[in-house]
Amino acid sequence: MNLQGLHPPCRPTDHGGRGIRRRAHGLRTGQQPPATGLIRARHADDAGGRVRRAVVSESELQFVADVRNVLSFGSNVTSSKVASFGHRACHALQSGTTLADEMQPARRAFPTLSRGDSIQLITLAEKDLCPAQSGPQQVTYMATGSSANVTYGPSGSGYQGSVPLEVTRLLVGNPQFYSISAQLKDSGTVTCQLKVDGVTIVSATASGTDSVASCAMDQNLNGSWEETTLSG
Repeated sequence: MNLQGLHPPCRPTDHGGRGIRRRAHGLRTGQQPPATGLIRARHADDAGGRVRRAVVSESELQFVADVRNVLSFGSNVTSSKVASFGHRACHALQSGTTLADEMQPARRAFPTLSRGDSIQLITLAEKDLCPAQSGPQQVTYMATGSSANVTYGPSGSGYQGSVPLEVTRLLVGNPQFYSISAQLKDSGTVTCQLKVDGVTIVSATASGTDSVASCAMDQNLNGSWEETTLSG
């Protein structure tokens, strides 16, 4: 059989020493397709003008967007710092740390945040980054000290009790406020407290016969819990 008339098999050749460029789905050699669900973002270092790259997941982007929608940080707070704190908080909560235990790290990382803001920051991290840790919030009514009559509950209610008192309930519905007051029967001192998920939002103390310690809280326009004053 005469093989001279057959064409030799095609072999890749080198053109100008640069090698062969191939295309597959619009990609050049060495390029990788984008990872599903990931967005490569650029973050500028405000202090030194440097630029660093970070890979941010969709859940991180959602968390940062949710946080920035309701909370205000200083201009030097980057989105990567917010996302990093969220992951750190989730890891701690998954390890058995309580939300109240996470307050100090939150306020250390973001000093401008109030207690109510910090609760909301951690709650958003639970919702967006570790939903298995997320659950309904709780309010705790507390009254300690000398003998006193106590009235507590959400607006429109008026539960009765006496010192010492500690009652925890789920935060349900949309009452205008939550409050607790303790009126001394005789001389002495009495203290009231309102807590959300174990974090004290407001505390007050009164001394002297018939004196009243009053505590009340509501949510501001951004949804953070804060102390409020009841008229009348």
